[in-house]
Amino acid sequence: MASYFLSCNWPGNQKNMENMVTAFDPEAVFCPANQADYRIMLNLSSDERGIHCRGELKGRAEAEISFRDAEIINPLYSSEHFQQRRKEVVRRGVLALLKQSRDLELPWGILTGVRPTKIYHYLRDLGFYSREIREKLETLYLLAPDKAALLVEVGENQRPWLEAAEEQLCIYIGIPFCPTKCRYCSFASYPLSTHAHLVKGFLAALMYELEVIGQALSQVDRPVVALYIGGGTPTVLNHQQLSTLLRQIDQQLPMADLQEFTVEAGRPDTLDREKLSILRDNGVTRISVNPQTTNPQTLQLIGRQHTLADLDRAVKLVREVKIPCLNMDMIIGLPGESEQDWENTLKRLLSAEAENITLHTLAPKRAAVWDYSQIKQEINAEQVSLSLERIYAQLRIKGYHPYYLYRQRRSVAGQENTGYTLNGWEGIYNILMMEERTTIIGLGGGAISKWFNPETHTLSRTPNPKCPATYQQRIKEIVGEKVNKLFRSLN
Repeated sequence: MASYFLSCNWPGNQKNMENMVTAFDPEAVFCPANQADYRIMLNLSSDERGIHCRGELKGRAEAEISFRDAEIINPLYSSEHFQQRRKEVVRRGVLALLKQSRDLELPWGILTGVRPTKIYHYLRDLGFYSREIREKLETLYLLAPDKAALLVEVGENQRPWLEAAEEQLCIYIGIPFCPTKCRYCSFASYPLSTHAHLVKGFLAALMYELEVIGQALSQVDRPVVALYIGGGTPTVLNHQQLSTLLRQIDQQLPMADLQEFTVEAGRPDTLDREKLSILRDNGVTRISVNPQTTNPQTLQLIGRQHTLADLDRAVKLVREVKIPCLNMDMIIGLPGESEQDWENTLKRLLSAEAENITLHTLAPKRAAVWDYSQIKQEINAEQVSLSLERIYAQLRIKGYHPYYLYRQRRSVAGQENTGYTLNGWEGIYNILMMEERTTIIGLGGGAISKWFNPETHTLSRTPNPKCPATYQQRIKEIVGEKVNKLFRSLN
């Protein structure tokens, strides 16, 4: 574990520099100069020729840099864009110094955030063409060429879905219960073994929220185009609970303009024919059945109870009841797994002919049971990177293309999560949620409402409590605040 001291003559950049360091070194700690293994000091200035950065690294290693960003003087940029570029130049300076100190590459360069596609749409909206953006991604943002190409492809595939996004709405409903808690999971998810007694009260509160929010939405002239029920594992609800919930959704929410209705059924062992028929009969058009891995030993290791037979049975039933779109997830980088394990999982997903296949890179979080420091010795980062490239190639051969992408902090090998789809099966909610150009109203446990302001292209957030008991206790306060926000932001 290395310690760092960071200094920049332009104020307000401490967190910006820290984010860049932790992207390079996930276990970095920050301390005063006299206690640090590495001291990074930047001096920046700007004039009519652009932004000039000088920097030096002292301590265990020594390095110096000096570069000028003259691209920012392009007349397509405004003073607001200039301020944003200053932050990017700071990250570029930090990364340039760190790369001289250790032989380590960051495939996503200085893009440390969750949504790298935002930079593509930002540049595209300014009037730059795809080929120009790809060059900028490599030279200004220091992306590896393959990541720059992937980002451009995803961005272009998303453009048609963003044309009317500002005038649309999405709804997310969180069901924060699971059969068990996966060891890598940091989401709002409570095992039924310890929290089943909270389900009834939680659902009563959710019914109330659906009713009140539905009434408010009936007075707002915005089409709801995508509805997503996630969690947790929504299909952990029994048949009666699920049926009652879906009927309430149909009765209370404006569904006339709905283009996509997704239900997360991540655990194959929570599905049967009756439950899937209930989903289909209530308008569900897309379902996620997520094995994550097809290695039985790994399934036990990560805290799952389902078998491969459960997976095959669930996929067969989804096809038989004719829910139109099937998504399946897999995770690359799970401890102890090899390239052969990932190949076997991919083959299973391809054999199911899933319309969507989502590839996740393991990202051990502090809020999860597993932490990076505990499992890093069991993960071959180079192997993960090479396997991702091969899997992407195999998916393209089978007719899939990437349509949405995001990243997580502490991802193994600094990689990404990418959704692939067959033509015509793009997940609308995934695109609109990730690009944050649409208001998304979150209901249920742990859901976050995101209110989009089209004038400033900014978001404000209203979170629901993750704890089902707290959600139930505070439901009237939560709904009142949300209704007021809805009318202020959408009318």
